[in-house]
Amino acid sequence: MNNKLFQFHWFDKTIAKTLERYEIQEPISQLCLERSTSLAQAAFKTTAAMIILADFQNYKIKSNQILEADVVEKLFDLAHLLKEVEPELWCNFSTQAFIQQSDLWKPVLDFQFFSCQPIQNEVGIVLGWLCLFDKQHRLEDPHLMATLKTMADMVMDELELRIQIKRSTRLQNEIIHLAAHDLKNPLSGIMGITDHIKRQIHNTEQLEEICDLIKDSSKRMMNILDDILKSGYLENGKIQLKVMPQRFGEVIDHVVNANKVASDKKRQKIVIDIVDEPYVLIDRPRMIEVLDNLINNAIKYAPKDAEIHIRAWEQKGEVLFSIFNPGVGLSEDDKAKIFHKFSRLSAKPTGGETSTGLGLSIVKMLAELHGGSISAESDGLTHGVRFILQIPALAQVA
Repeated sequence: MNNKLFQFHWFDKTIAKTLERYEIQEPISQLCLERSTSLAQAAFKTTAAMIILADFQNYKIKSNQILEADVVEKLFDLAHLLKEVEPELWCNFSTQAFIQQSDLWKPVLDFQFFSCQPIQNEVGIVLGWLCLFDKQHRLEDPHLMATLKTMADMVMDELELRIQIKRSTRLQNEIIHLAAHDLKNPLSGIMGITDHIKRQIHNTEQLEEICDLIKDSSKRMMNILDDILKSGYLENGKIQLKVMPQRFGEVIDHVVNANKVASDKKRQKIVIDIVDEPYVLIDRPRMIEVLDNLINNAIKYAPKDAEIHIRAWEQKGEVLFSIFNPGVGLSEDDKAKIFHKFSRLSAKPTGGETSTGLGLSIVKMLAELHGGSISAESDGLTHGVRFILQIPALAQVA
C-alpha cells in the first residue's frame, strides 16, 4: 500500500520473547484475553471487540452477532492497519478511498467505527491492542478513549499479576528446596551424634564435645530458618525501622569484635580506617545485621592469613562503608546475580563454611530500607571483591 498515512511497525522478533515471558499461549492467559474482550464489547455496546497481539498472528474477538470467518480475518487485518493512523481517522475510516476502492475490504464495508488502546507493560513494550469495531457511526469521545485505556491497562495488570504469582510460587518452592537441602546435613549429624552419645554415656569429656557439635548443628539450622523468615518479612514490608542517631564507627567496631573469633580462627587481620567519625540515622540492630553479613562474608571467602580492609568515610552527604576481601573475586555472571536470592556464585568459602544464599539479598533490602544502596566491585576471579555500602549521612548541628 502506497498511502503515506500508513507506516507499519513490522514485527520485532524480540516481541516473541516478551509474549513468551507473559505465557500468552497458556490457557489461563487466553482466558484473561477472552474475558477482557467480552467485557469491552458489553461495556461499550459495540458490534465487536477484539484483542490483537503484537506478533501479528493471534487475536481474541467477541461480537454481539455471528461474524463470518472472512469478516473476522479482515477485521483483524484492518485493526492492525488502523492502529497505525491518527485517531481522527478512526471514526470515518470507512469513507477513506483505500477502503472504498479496494475489494480487499469488501467484507467489512458496513463497519463505521474503530477505536483502540495499546496493552503495554511498565517499560513501554506493546504486547497488543484492545480494539472496538461498530457498524454504527460514533463520534470521537475522549471519555470512551480513557475508559478503553483503563481496560487495556487492566489486561496488562492481570498478565503481570499472573507472572508475579508464578514467580512467588517458584520462590516458595526454592525456599522449601533450600530448607530441605540445607537442614538435612545438620539434622543427619545430630542423629549420628545421638547414637554416639549412647556409646559414650559415661565419658564426660566426650559428652562435652558432643554437646558442642549438637549446638553448632542447631545454630546452623537456626541461621537458615532465620534468614528464610527475615527475607520473607522484608519482601512483604513487615519490617519497620526504628532509627536513632549513631556513631557509625562504633557500630563497625562492635561488629568486627563480634566476628573476631571467626577471623582469628583463619589467622586473618582486619584493618579498619574510619575517617572523621561519620554519624548516621539508622536502626542499629538492622544495620548490625548488614555489617555482620558483609564482614562475615569477607572472613568466609578470604583465605587464611589474609588482610581484610574496612574503610568508612563521609562524602557529599553520604556515608560510605567499603570492605575488601583479597580472596576469590567475581565473574561477570556473578556480578549480575550476586544480590539475588539463592544465587550460587563461583567462589566457595575457604574454610568449609556454609551459606544460605540469602545473606546478600537481605543486605540489599535492608540497605534500601535505610535509603541507601549496596554494590560489589571485582576485577575478576583472582582479584578479590570489594563491597560498598552507601547510606545517608546525619548532618551534625554545630
